[in-house]
Amino acid sequence: MKLSHHKTLGLATALVLTLSAAAQAATVSYNQAYSFPLSPGNTVVNLQQWDPALFPGQTLVSVELKLDATIQADVTAENDSNIAGNMGVNLVGFANATAPSAISTTVLANQVAGPFAVAATDGNPGSGPDFINFGTVSDTDTDSDLIIALLGPYIGNATFATNINGNGGFSVSGVTDSTLQIANFGAAGEVTVTYTFVPEPNSVVMAVLGAAGLGLVARRRRRS
Repeated sequence: MKLSHHKTLGLATALVLTLSAAAQAATVSYNQAYSFPLSPGNTVVNLQQWDPALFPGQTLVSVELKLDATIQADVTAENDSNIAGNMGVNLVGFANATAPSAISTTVLANQVAGPFAVAATDGNPGSGPDFINFGTVSDTDTDSDLIIALLGPYIGNATFATNINGNGGFSVSGVTDSTLQIANFGAAGEVTVTYTFVPEPNSVVMAVLGAAGLGLVARRRRRS
């Protein structure tokens, strides 16, 4: 007895669904915190490779590197001119992460604090109406980069090195002459690698053939 058109169509639909499920991509991520003083400054972070032994029957298809960074400092400024004004400070800077196969991601810092009214200099450093404590001035940014080729350095059961460097500075606006004090100037954050992988072609084929075989056996049993 032949399978009816309805049953054949049902089997084909089941195979398509099986193929779709088998080919679905999955991801795994590893991250590491970092910090270093500025400016400039740098550090090296070691991140976990994608280990094929942990994902049997899978193929790595892309690697994404993500950098989260906060650049900050404790800032005070003093008006040294004989004219009162409105004084502000400007933070500018960047942090960059590079890893094998030319992955590179850069975050930018651009923050303004103030302006605040200040009196003309009173001749007493570090205090008075000509002095402003801006507190912690900071900016946070995120950037990422992704590659789909040259993935070899990311495959294994060890780690790979990510180099992170940064630079930055502050400037005063609103007065002609000033003294700027910077403390605890640094960059900190987290770097994350995300691996995307799919079943190997042979695994997909075997899954589809297996599903087809099970479907035919089940129908033959019902026929008997």
